[in-house]
Amino acid sequence: MTIIFPTMKGEGLGAKRGAHFGKASFYTAIKVEDGIVKDVIVHKNPGHVTGGCANAVENIQALGCDKLVVSGIGGEPLKKFLSVGIEIFFDDKNETVEDALRDFLAGKTPKIDPNHTCSHRD
Repeated sequence: MTIIFPTMKGEGLGAKRGAHFGKASFYTAIKVEDGIVKDVIVHKNPGHVTGGCANAVENIQALGCDKLVVSGIGGEPLKKFLSVGIEIFFDDKNETVEDALRDFLAGKTPKIDPNHTCSHRD
């Protein structure tokens, strides 16, 4: 599985997580097999059209993402991610990718509740 964490800097596991996937500067992709981290790759966020996240969904999908861990996402992008089979998880507590990954792998990170999506425009 490949888990994407939006981040502010390209610092791998030590990177501070981005507050909202669309505003993050980077996507830190973690490939995990049988609970073991196999690879960590940092990708620059190519950005997305203001008010439309279709290409952001395509950008993340192109990275081989199965799961996306966010601390904020709008309702429309959430629907788009779910429609292409990417599961969205919510973590607004862990500051770094490493801490968020540890909780995710321990089963402590819930799937996002659609009632907790953002309503602002990017």
